[in-house]
Amino acid sequence: MNTSRARALFKREITDVLRDKKTLVMMVVIPMILYPILIVIMTLMISTLTDTTRKEYCIAFVDIPEMDVSRIKQIIVDENPDTSFVFKNLDAFTAAYELNEQRVHSFVTTETDNVFIVNYLSARNDSVNVQFMLMRAMEFYLKEKQLEKIAELGLDKNEILRPISFSREDLSTVEESVGSIIGGLIPALMILSILMGVIFPAIDVTAGEKERGTLETLITLPITNFEMIVSKFLAVALVACVSALLNVLSIGVAIGFMGSMILSELGMQDFNLVTFVPAILVTIVVMLFFSLFVTAVCLFVCLFAKSFKEANNYSGPIMMVFVLIAYMGMLPDLELSLTTAGIPIINITLMIKQLFSTDYNYTLFGIVLISNVVYSFLMMWLLAKVYKSEVILFGEGFSGVKIFSKRCEIKAGEIPGFGDVIMLLSIVFLLQFYVGSLAQVKLGFGGLVVTQAIFLIIPLLYSWYLKNDRQKLFAVKIPKFRHLLGALIAWAGIFLIGILLAYLLAPLMPDSLHAVYKSFAPFMNENIIFLWLVIALMPAVGEELMFRGFIFGTLKDKMNLWYAMIITSVIFGIFHMSLIKFFTTFMLGFIIVLAVQASGSIFIGMLIHLVNNSFAIFVMKYPDEFGKIPFFSNEVFSAAELAAIAVVGILLLGAGFIVIGKGEEK
Repeated sequence: MNTSRARALFKREITDVLRDKKTLVMMVVIPMILYPILIVIMTLMISTLTDTTRKEYCIAFVDIPEMDVSRIKQIIVDENPDTSFVFKNLDAFTAAYELNEQRVHSFVTTETDNVFIVNYLSARNDSVNVQFMLMRAMEFYLKEKQLEKIAELGLDKNEILRPISFSREDLSTVEESVGSIIGGLIPALMILSILMGVIFPAIDVTAGEKERGTLETLITLPITNFEMIVSKFLAVALVACVSALLNVLSIGVAIGFMGSMILSELGMQDFNLVTFVPAILVTIVVMLFFSLFVTAVCLFVCLFAKSFKEANNYSGPIMMVFVLIAYMGMLPDLELSLTTAGIPIINITLMIKQLFSTDYNYTLFGIVLISNVVYSFLMMWLLAKVYKSEVILFGEGFSGVKIFSKRCEIKAGEIPGFGDVIMLLSIVFLLQFYVGSLAQVKLGFGGLVVTQAIFLIIPLLYSWYLKNDRQKLFAVKIPKFRHLLGALIAWAGIFLIGILLAYLLAPLMPDSLHAVYKSFAPFMNENIIFLWLVIALMPAVGEELMFRGFIFGTLKDKMNLWYAMIITSVIFGIFHMSLIKFFTTFMLGFIIVLAVQASGSIFIGMLIHLVNNSFAIFVMKYPDEFGKIPFFSNEVFSAAELAAIAVVGILLLGAGFIVIGKGEEK
């Protein structure tokens, strides 16, 4: 790469970016003004409402002895001195009517002298609040009655009621407790803020250049694609890093103001904010690294847009995905570990949460930072490859969705576009999520038929509507005997490598592996023929038509063959909705797509898929019989055994592809 040319390109890109007033507004105005204003207003509103609000609740009693009513009233008033109460004595019908009309918030009835029932409406917040107050008063009243009974019997109340004593003590410091709360609030805010600072310059240097017609001119210059994409990446990344820095400072000052007000009201003036200085400094570094990843993702997605407006439409889904994944990282049971440290977005959320809890694990922090750098360079590499493809760069992009055209206007014999792949995936996902999930809940095993039918029917209907060349798109070709034999040999290699991969990943994701077995366990009581038809045959046909048919058939026509194979396999792995299954299904999908491409027939993919699923069914259906086989009865493998499995698996896989052939036959 020529550094002088790269510097000149970078200067050009950053000048264009900063010339856009929207970028400056999103970079400076929002982080420096909006967040402090919002947090200050929110703090003042909470403080004002807390100080001035005084509720009045109405409680009714139905056929309760006066002695009991009098004591319960007194307990409620004593326990809630800042609340006003109105008490009524009503009959059951009137009390129920007034409760529904919200004239009464709750009423107490009795079945016998010793059984009191608190009636309330769970859909009304006031009614729920009064119900809690009444239940607490009842607990106090119960204890009083217990003491009276013990006194009547002449017993020692402490010996009867408190044979043991216990208490709890929070050993976390105030700073640690407050830090855990702050760490849960900051990540989503910061990620959203960085996205808002990055998305507009990313759109401008990609779709904006296309719309202005300057991208074609830029490509004709004596510069390499890598120099061009590096200059764009660095320009947008600089904006992203400045945005990240301003956001950290702005949110930090605003939260410091809010925290000081709240802590002063709670009487915690000795709270030490200096404790969080290391966390803030590391957070700045983390967000700078994360900004590189956000920049690469936004550039990659916006590059497929043909206009600024279209790219702007993509910004909504990008933000939604990032923020939703960030919120996943805020789940209470999810912690930073060797597994989660490598998961994009989630690892940043968990790391910040751990930083503000003053729990410093530098090994995991290093993995998080390195993984974000790796992901950023991977996206840059993909960007460089995309800039080499004029079909992608100046093609229809995601906007070319032919399904919205009238069928009579569609030209027959064409291959679908990228937009149709996205649309097909969206339709299938939504049908699986709503129709398939509901069918499995209502029909159980029968619901699996519905989910697999979606994979089978939707791609065929979509292709029929588009008048595609289905023989070419789905690679419909009768395979030769050597293709079938090679597929079976290759599957044996896949099986061994899959066992090795699952064995190595199991310690890292034990819960995920358990969930996979648990999801299939209820179906193992079904007849073996039905199991084979639904779990083996239907997926082998339907999923192959969709993934190695429609999707791969489209992608290989639009991009580099190897990229098409990888993307198809990634989508195949994601659709199986399991972290541990992603790696094994990605590997299986990649081998299948290689076999389909080498043989030129989708039936080879169906055969491998069928044999793989059939074998899995028999192992789960008859665990005792397979447990007698030494290889399947092993729960632990030695290093030598693992090496042997790997070598034999690779040899079988290689032999299978040698038998199939080196390339697609014409």
